[in-house]
Amino acid sequence: MRDLLPPNATLLERRTAAALAAVDTLPIPIRDYWNPDACPAALLPYLAAEVSVDGWELAESDEARRALIKGAIRLHEKRGTPWAIREVIRRLGFGEVELTEGRNVRRRDGTARYSGEWVHGNEHGEWAQYIVRLKRPITRDQADNMKTMLERYAPQRSELYRLDYTAAPVRRNGTGRYDSQYTRGSIDA
Repeated sequence: MRDLLPPNATLLERRTAAALAAVDTLPIPIRDYWNPDACPAALLPYLAAEVSVDGWELAESDEARRALIKGAIRLHEKRGTPWAIREVIRRLGFGEVELTEGRNVRRRDGTARYSGEWVHGNEHGEWAQYIVRLKRPITRDQADNMKTMLERYAPQRSELYRLDYTAAPVRRNGTGRYDSQYTRGSIDA
């Protein structure tokens, strides 16, 4: 290819021209790189960095990674809402969750369980604490990563009180081992 730059071109301009000349030698077309469904798995981390995906370390499969990339813009728009918390957990493949906002008892009609999750009064800011109840067990490492991810997507005023999966305890079927990776169903923040 002929060099069309003037003799007084700067080093930056020459390097830019050389880089743009090499565009034809890229392994995939640019339109496939920006498409999460068509992007090769090896390039997904770069695409995720460009669209600023949070929670990447929790995605355990390429499908979960692609789902996070697809929803990155919408998740950023809705960051700080209960929808964003539920959606990012869903996209990571952990299924549906129950989200309890505030730990103050509102009614005395039997709907509140007195298990340490509910408090009376508004003295210590329990109104800003929330509980996430998963329907499947997670490991301690996943729980630590999920707590970090929830800090990014939850409202800044809110504080995670408990990550709970007692509704789906580890079964004694040989898949869960006693290697301190699984707990009995609840991890306090």
